[in-house]
Amino acid sequence: MSCTEAEKMIVPYINNELSPMELEDFMAHLETCESCREELEIHYMIDVGLKRLDDDDAVYDIVGDLRRKIEDSMRTLRRYFLLQVTRYAVGTLTAMALIVTVLLQLRLWVQSGFLFF
Repeated sequence: MSCTEAEKMIVPYINNELSPMELEDFMAHLETCESCREELEIHYMIDVGLKRLDDDDAVYDIVGDLRRKIEDSMRTLRRYFLLQVTRYAVGTLTAMALIVTVLLQLRLWVQSGFLFF
């Protein structure tokens, strides 16, 4: 992913509008690109700062909030990956169970004389 593509994803990331695949690409890019991380921090501070301006709270940890958001994004990606692996495993086990069932049924039919080869 290029920096231009990552910068286009900053606002959707802040607004939680990225798909899991987009989020994975975006987070991978952020791990390697200091410039895009700084751009994300600036956008996040402005966006969240403007939204928090009307709050009665005078103290707000924007940097800590961004860090928590990034950690939550990483947890979301781990859950998504685990779900994909589980889905693949269940699908594979289901297909294997179906094949074994068909083979056992064929064996029963052959033994009973129902099928002749």
